[in-house]
Amino acid sequence: MFDLIAVPFGWVMRLIYQVVHNYGISIILFTLFVKLLTLPSTYKTQVNQARMGLIAEKVQKLKKSFPNNPTRLQEEQNKLYQEEGINPSAGCLGSFLTIFLVLGVYRVVIRPMTFILRFTSGEISEATSVLKEWMTNNNVAERTIKLVDARPELTLLQYWKSNPEIFSGVEGFADKVRDFDNSFLGLDLTGIPSLKPEGGWSFAAVLLILLPVLAAVVNLIMTVVTQHHTKKTNPAAQSMGAMNAMLYLSPLLTIWFGMTVPAGLSLYWLINSLLSLLLSLLLYQYLKGARLEKINAKEREKQLAKGPTWMQRMMEQSAQMQAQQNGQQRDGNRTRYSDGDDGMSRKERAEYERKLIEAARKRAALKYGEELPEQDSDEE
Repeated sequence: MFDLIAVPFGWVMRLIYQVVHNYGISIILFTLFVKLLTLPSTYKTQVNQARMGLIAEKVQKLKKSFPNNPTRLQEEQNKLYQEEGINPSAGCLGSFLTIFLVLGVYRVVIRPMTFILRFTSGEISEATSVLKEWMTNNNVAERTIKLVDARPELTLLQYWKSNPEIFSGVEGFADKVRDFDNSFLGLDLTGIPSLKPEGGWSFAAVLLILLPVLAAVVNLIMTVVTQHHTKKTNPAAQSMGAMNAMLYLSPLLTIWFGMTVPAGLSLYWLINSLLSLLLSLLLYQYLKGARLEKINAKEREKQLAKGPTWMQRMMEQSAQMQAQQNGQQRDGNRTRYSDGDDGMSRKERAEYERKLIEAARKRAALKYGEELPEQDSDEE
């Protein structure tokens, strides 16, 4: 499925490489290209979050008014969103598409032999079989052999650089990979970081470890900046402990995973994280003050012209159905409420119910031509 994205992006990656003739620089430029492509979706998501921050106090006030009535709270929040022309689900689809694109990009980065060098699947399969056979004969660790199945192309390029004679029997292999430059700042991007490098602690060995560490550090900074901005602009936003824990755990996973994959992937994560951090800081700076108020007014007018969104209509219908179910469970007019559970005190609720009964009697009298019944002020 992700090949639907990977194939066209692969052509872009190949075009970039044909211009710069360097795999590392190609990854950087390609990541920048993807960021520009997803900029409209990112901007829309940030605008929606900023607008939600503008009504944060109103949302918090509603939560205090209906602490024990989630159905009523949902109704009132939905009304508020409609009045303000805010779609709380805006950006969700854009975020999903962005993730889908990133997974496609990931496939392009780890498959340079397919998308840049134009190897066929049969040629890659043959070279992979030859490499695995050589590994088995030379007692290479089982963990390393499994890596060939997980990321064959970068592994093939790595062993081509160190042991080209392995592939001497694979027709056309050497001709295609001989001029492929997979280095960046003197670092072989097909190399895998190791705490016990075979050639000792060289500058390249240190860089291999630094790449996933730097990617993790930037990832952590991104998380801290995002959390700080959210608390500052929208204090009413609910804190999701599990999600926050995952965000802070992500940098550790980046280091762990980065130590098991070729450096090309860590370079991609590092550049992607840097660009994401820079873009977020710029948008945070842009979407504030008078400019945000102007954007909010424009978006509000646009959304009100469209009417309630599909999601808002679904929420409204859900709230109505819930209200009906609650109504069926009540015992006629003898229902009693706790103070504040729907924004009314017991006295206010009793007066409200009395007026409803009086209005029903009047409608019945007018319909059948009867005299209006006498009002009983003590009736609940």
